[in-house]
Amino acid sequence: MNKRVVNNIIRPLAIMLILLIAILLANKGIPLQVRPALLDYLTTDATSTQAQANEQDAAILVAYDEGVDTEAACAIAVTGALDQMHLAWRHVTLDSALPQALEGAAVLLVCSQDLTPTISYAKTLMDWVSGGGRLGLMMMLQNNDAYRVYSHKLGITESSGQYHSYTSLRLVSDEIPLWNNEQVYASDGAITDYALTVRLEDDCNVHIETTDEYPVPLLWTHGIGDGRVLVNNNALIQKKDSRGFALNAYLLLTDTVVYPIINAGMVFIDDFPAPQPEGTDEALLAEYGYNIKGFFRNHWWPDMKVLALSYGLRYTGVLIETYNDTVTAPFDPDAKEDTLIRYYMSELLQSGGEVGLHGYNHMPLCLDGFVYNGEGYQTWHDTASMAASLKELTRYASKFLTNTAYQTYVPPSNYLSDEGKATLLATLPNIRTVSGVYFPEVDTNSLVQEFCEEQDGSISVPRISSGFILNGYNHMMLAQELMLHGVFSHFVHPDDVLDSDRGAAEGWDAMCESFSNLIEQISQTYPQLRWSTASEGAAAVQRYDRLQLSTTETETGLSISLSNFYDEAWLAMKTPHAVKAVENGECFAIDDHFYWIRADGEHINIIWEDGT
Repeated sequence: MNKRVVNNIIRPLAIMLILLIAILLANKGIPLQVRPALLDYLTTDATSTQAQANEQDAAILVAYDEGVDTEAACAIAVTGALDQMHLAWRHVTLDSALPQALEGAAVLLVCSQDLTPTISYAKTLMDWVSGGGRLGLMMMLQNNDAYRVYSHKLGITESSGQYHSYTSLRLVSDEIPLWNNEQVYASDGAITDYALTVRLEDDCNVHIETTDEYPVPLLWTHGIGDGRVLVNNNALIQKKDSRGFALNAYLLLTDTVVYPIINAGMVFIDDFPAPQPEGTDEALLAEYGYNIKGFFRNHWWPDMKVLALSYGLRYTGVLIETYNDTVTAPFDPDAKEDTLIRYYMSELLQSGGEVGLHGYNHMPLCLDGFVYNGEGYQTWHDTASMAASLKELTRYASKFLTNTAYQTYVPPSNYLSDEGKATLLATLPNIRTVSGVYFPEVDTNSLVQEFCEEQDGSISVPRISSGFILNGYNHMMLAQELMLHGVFSHFVHPDDVLDSDRGAAEGWDAMCESFSNLIEQISQTYPQLRWSTASEGAAAVQRYDRLQLSTTETETGLSISLSNFYDEAWLAMKTPHAVKAVENGECFAIDDHFYWIRADGEHINIIWEDGT
């Protein structure tokens, strides 16, 4: 008997034995032993004191005209990145008052394509740069008289005056940290942009270029005296998903920068545990010899557990009782067999994960009048019905696991109205973590969040990317968020393997291998990333959101003072210096220019290797 045949016999028997033990334990009401939490929630009596923008003495100036849509959009993306880094900034305009505003400023970020208003003080502006100022042009410039006044100062030797269309880009500089593993970003339909065709001085540092046979530079820096200019020769910084480009521009423009991060890696499994589809899938039957339920039990979940054990993942599954469309009380218990629900819930906890809540059914908590934009969901007639369905869900969940507090909620299909959220928190006061999505979805009004504490006491922990096989766009977004927030927040669905648009055409083995490679790549790049459940990630978000810091740099090192410090804090630091030692903390090199720092107290000192 060959090895494959033996495995096909033994594996299902072993799994069924584990299933039987789990059922017996749960039926006897024995509470499952789970590991202690990595982090506990902070109390809500302290309010978040996240850095406030528009501080009058801020050294970062952001110039834009609120009346110009493209400039306002660019500024929202740029200031969004600065706010998430807890860096203060103030708004200025490109008028005659700007030279006075430059006094005491360190960085000027211009969110405009037209520099015409600055011509009258062009010399003053460039003298400020030469004296040590940092000028970032965050939008592709118009080819006009003002452009020709500044072009040589920007390192441009020649320009055709034509705009080049491109759909993919390449990273060509090791000064952009953490994207090293994915040098080329294909469009996947996500990038359609233009760049001004230019030729640059040899001393310009090009960081991003198009992937054409004759590449067009998209992002470069150029030294002027003791200062520096940065040119974004593109129109990519326009939406929330371009915060990473704004972050990289700011890091390239400055020298040493320190900012708070979350440090949490979270993998959500949506619609799990939940009633599984009946019947067979022809591809799965042919490949594995099981119907859909048998495949999930004997292949999908065991492979998911191997990933968890191999990399330390701590899944957050979210429970659904039924897939009916009932939105009016009474909400009858699901009369179907619940053996697999019981099994998967216990497995999630025993593998170090968390069981959260998704819904009594898959109807989002949205009242009549809410528009789903193409989704065929029912709306609820009143909040009392919503509350009754949530109570039934928790009754159902309590059948399986004793002494378990459900703390995380993921709204079905990412829809949650204000009334629905208020009802959720009032009905289930143990819910602290609410997970929508980070990026707005096209043509939907889904729940879009920041990583933050909310005024209602909940903690927003949005999901960033999804799927077992990621496209280039998703790779780029998760790379940017690991750099901006120090967070990986990803979700998958069991039924991805049944959907050809989500990778099923490649087969489960390829899907699993692709996801495993992604997790391995992240783990190798960020070995200090804390794999967390959603509630543990929410506790980390609290510490991040409340943290304030101030820095003092000398020739020998950097002193960092933290306020709203609790037990520990995590920081990201970009610097040209090598780190020799850290007092009251520990420093971890991500690459030659980028570090993560664990702070063990309110004051830490970093000593440079090249300090005198």
